[in-house]
Amino acid sequence: MGAAKPQKALARFLAPGAVPGQRVLLDPEESHHLQHVRRLKEGAEILLLDLKGHEFKGRVQRLGRRVWVEVLELVREEAPKAPELVLGLPLLKKDHLSFLVEKAAELGVSRVILYYSRRTVVKPGPNLVPKLGARAAQSLKQCGRLWPLAIDGPKPLSSLAEEETLYKLVAYEKEKSLSLKEALKRIPSKPDKLLFLSGPEGGFSPEEASFLQQKGFLLVHLGDQILRAETAAFYLMSVAHLWFFL
Repeated sequence: MGAAKPQKALARFLAPGAVPGQRVLLDPEESHHLQHVRRLKEGAEILLLDLKGHEFKGRVQRLGRRVWVEVLELVREEAPKAPELVLGLPLLKKDHLSFLVEKAAELGVSRVILYYSRRTVVKPGPNLVPKLGARAAQSLKQCGRLWPLAIDGPKPLSSLAEEETLYKLVAYEKEKSLSLKEALKRIPSKPDKLLFLSGPEGGFSPEEASFLQQKGFLLVHLGDQILRAETAAFYLMSVAHLWFFL
């Protein structure tokens, strides 16, 4: 007898408001993806993410511009990740921000706070946050995360610095003595919340670095090389994922 074929993984779709035993109407984008990208038909079984920590099995009932799906049963649920990881992200070019919020969702960051500082050049568009939120939500379908990434801002650096948490780290290229690794060793293994702040293009001014220290931030370096702003942000969230979740 030949080996049994492995079951094909069910496709995931975003379905806020999904409740077992009821029907849910997918939005136009998800409906288009179901019909024209995944090419699924009526009767196909899929997975539904309600964006509140639940994954349900569903069955496609009716196709159209918006697809009706019968919600069958709970497949999986999860609590929000602990610790709560907050990433302060400078305003960067749109493609860099899109990449970083997608990776933040995949790497377990709970919330991104967009900020601007003295050397910020990029001007945010009016729909920046909704577009980034949509990009992050789409990444959930690939990585299997059940809670969405929250995105706040843009706000001034002075406002971000008031974020309440006992543990605040900021990557600063002129810091030479305290490494990120040594700073993390000072933090309990299971803190409730941790704020990582990645610097802007051109770095923080000395006055901004001093201000952040006064607000309780530990200034840390990320090694011998000076990293690009987008590289430093990706580095910070990757190390945080390794340190707290693996």
